[in-house]
Amino acid sequence: MHKSRVVLACLALVLTLALLIPLVGCGGGGPAVPCKISSVTGTVQILKNGSTNPVNATNGMELGVGDTITTGDNGSAKLTFFEGSVMEIKASSEILINELSTATIGSTTVSLMEQVGSTINRIGKLVDSSSKYEVETPAAVAVVRGTVFDLLVLQNGTTTVKAEQDSVSFSASGVTVTVNQGFQSSAVVGGKPSTPLAITTVTPMSTATSTSGQTLSDIYGKSGYTGDVMFDVFLTAGGMSQQLLYKTYYKGWNSTNTKVRYETPAAYPRGFTQVTIWDSSTRTNYLWYPDQHVACQVPTGQGQDNPEKDNNQIVPVKVGTETIDGKLCDVYQWTFENSSMKEWVWNEKWFPIRMETTTSGQTATYEYQNIVFGTLSNDLFTVPSNEIKPYPCYPMPSIPSYP
Repeated sequence: MHKSRVVLACLALVLTLALLIPLVGCGGGGPAVPCKISSVTGTVQILKNGSTNPVNATNGMELGVGDTITTGDNGSAKLTFFEGSVMEIKASSEILINELSTATIGSTTVSLMEQVGSTINRIGKLVDSSSKYEVETPAAVAVVRGTVFDLLVLQNGTTTVKAEQDSVSFSASGVTVTVNQGFQSSAVVGGKPSTPLAITTVTPMSTATSTSGQTLSDIYGKSGYTGDVMFDVFLTAGGMSQQLLYKTYYKGWNSTNTKVRYETPAAYPRGFTQVTIWDSSTRTNYLWYPDQHVACQVPTGQGQDNPEKDNNQIVPVKVGTETIDGKLCDVYQWTFENSSMKEWVWNEKWFPIRMETTTSGQTATYEYQNIVFGTLSNDLFTVPSNEIKPYPCYPMPSIPSYP
C-alpha cells in the first residue's frame, strides 16, 4: 500500500513537470513567445531581429521579440498574440515587438512599440493582476488589462489614444490619466497627457500629406467668401471648464482690406469689457474700454498686428478628417513658434471651427461657435472720437491696472 502511494506520488510529479515544461518554453521567465501575422493586404514587410533585410509578410508567419512590422500606404495586417489579444495595424505604420512572455504563475506580458501609424487593439480580460498589454510610442505609453482602444501616432510622435471599451491607462512625462470608454487623450513628445475629452469621429489619413504649398489663407479662400462673419471663441485649458474668451467680428473675411473686432467680456479677465479693433487698410489699432468711455490708438509696432498675416506664412500638413457637431472638417497640423498647432477646417464653408495649441506639454483648445455669415455694421469697427485719449490710456482712476 505504501509502495503504491509512492508510485502515485512519483507519477503526479512527472505529470506536473510535463505540464510546466511547455510553460517555461513559452517564456515563463525564459524564451519569448511568438505571435502570428494574418489578414495581410498590400505592402507589409517584416524585419526579423538581428537581420538587415526585410521580407514580405505572409499569413501565418510567426514573429518574436525584436521583430518589426512595417505597412505601406496600402498595407494592413493583424497580429494575434499567444494570450488572445489582437492588434490591427493600419497603413503607413511601424510596430516593434518589445516583449512577449508568460510566467509560471500565469501572468502574461505583451509589450509593443508603435513608432508611427494607426492601430486598433483588442485585448481580452487579463485575469492575473500581474498581466499587462502595453503599447509604447515616442510620446507616451498605453497600458490595459482588457479593453478595445485605438492608437494614432503622427510623424512627429504626437500620440492620441481612444478608449472604445473599458479604460486605458495613458502615461507621458511621469503623469498618468485614465481614459474611460468614449474618451480620448493626446500627448506630444516631452509633454503630459491632455485631459480626456469625449471622442469625436476621426478618420486618420494613411499618411500625412502636404497641401501642395497651400497656406492657411489658401485653404480658407477655397470658399471664395469675402463677406463678413461673426463668431464666439471658447477656451478650455489647464483643467478649467470651457469659458467664453472673446467675441470676434470680421469685416471682409479673406479680403485684402479686413477689419477685425475682438471683444473680451467683462467677466474675463479684468472685470471690464475690452475691445480691440484692427483695420488692415490703414494699419491702425485701437484699445477701447466702452464701459469706461476710454480708447486709445496704439502706435505701430506696439499693438495688434494684422491677425491674418501669419495665415499667409503657415503651410500646414493635412492629417485626416473629422466630424464635429455634424460638420465634416479637414484636420491640419503644423509647428509654429515652438508650439504644436492643430486646426479643424469646416469643408462646407472652408472656415476654422476648432484649434488646439500645445506648448511645453500644455494643451489649450479653442472652439469657434455661434458662427454667423452676413453683413456687419461699420459701427462695430468704429471708435467714438470723443473717447480717444493719448496713448497709453491706462491705468486711469476708473480703470483697474493690468496685472
